[in-house]
Amino acid sequence: MSSQASNGVKFPVELLNKSCKEIFTAIGVPAADAEMIADTLVLTDMRGVYSHGVIRSAHYIDCIQAGGIKPAAELQILDESPCAIRTSAAGGLGIPAAIKATDLAMERAKQHGVAVVTMNHSDHYGAAGIYAMRCADQGLFGISMSNTCPLVAPTGGAKATIGNNPFSYAAPGSKYRAILFDICMSVVATGKMIIAAAEGKKIPKDWIIDANGNPTDDPTEIYRGAISLPFSAHKGYGFAVMVELLSAVLAGAGITKDVHSWNKVPGRDANTGHCFIVINPEFFGGLDEFKKRTDLLIDRLVATPPAPGVDRVRYPGEIEFEHEAEALKFGVPLPQSSVDELRRAAKLTGVKLDF
Repeated sequence: MSSQASNGVKFPVELLNKSCKEIFTAIGVPAADAEMIADTLVLTDMRGVYSHGVIRSAHYIDCIQAGGIKPAAELQILDESPCAIRTSAAGGLGIPAAIKATDLAMERAKQHGVAVVTMNHSDHYGAAGIYAMRCADQGLFGISMSNTCPLVAPTGGAKATIGNNPFSYAAPGSKYRAILFDICMSVVATGKMIIAAAEGKKIPKDWIIDANGNPTDDPTEIYRGAISLPFSAHKGYGFAVMVELLSAVLAGAGITKDVHSWNKVPGRDANTGHCFIVINPEFFGGLDEFKKRTDLLIDRLVATPPAPGVDRVRYPGEIEFEHEAEALKFGVPLPQSSVDELRRAAKLTGVKLDF
């Protein structure tokens, strides 16, 4: 979910990275892992995906302090072949474990053309696009996905039964940096309903159902147990099931209600599952040729005549890349909610922020 930044305040990337790293180091996360978390959260904010940036920092700290996430857990390799690796986050933080798993997948794909890495006993891993784009920046086609606890009703259902399972892919270009696509399975992000509720506006009746399973145009129902619906009805539902199959069933992770996202219960872990698939274009006609053909695809997409009221057609990832470049140059325009949660994380860990 992207969100409007508030008050026009922009924070230097280096300052945010330093602050996040200090916060996670203070709670017992190894320095290298804390740096991965900081880089990931800040980069997500740089791309304008504020719902998965530093606003999540205090939530991770809450889980660590409650004993629901092990801050120093090491990624475990359970089984492996040249092109496939089964891993476990061992009850640790999802972000550093996912970065390490992605790097393993990239290493194998560079050697063998294709690699699949699954993971179980993880927790929330942030924005799926981080890992797919990590591959694209190294000239590889990356796919990243995760399951979550039940948040979405299956088509025709009146209960949240499947996760709002994130899925992302990224492909490198040459003239263009890459194509990057990153979605969850609900029609819209919860943030849009929060905004509509605050503004007293109605919403379309295909966004959510109330706690009794009835369609509603009242966004305030999200505060009374409303349930998200999948995008494009049965299509989004089927896509969510595909992610569940690869990141949970295949990975040996929790399936639907067996997942405890944002776990705060000592003695168990969230058992969230992830799956990373990496394809090396060198094995399929060469990287340069792949990049040229990706550029050709983008050229044809952006050349589409715009519909009335639309300035131009964009390609997947273009807006995020623009936000990232601008943030690197001018600073990250954080929403106040993100600043507040980062300050809460600092307070929880006894870290003094420089802002």
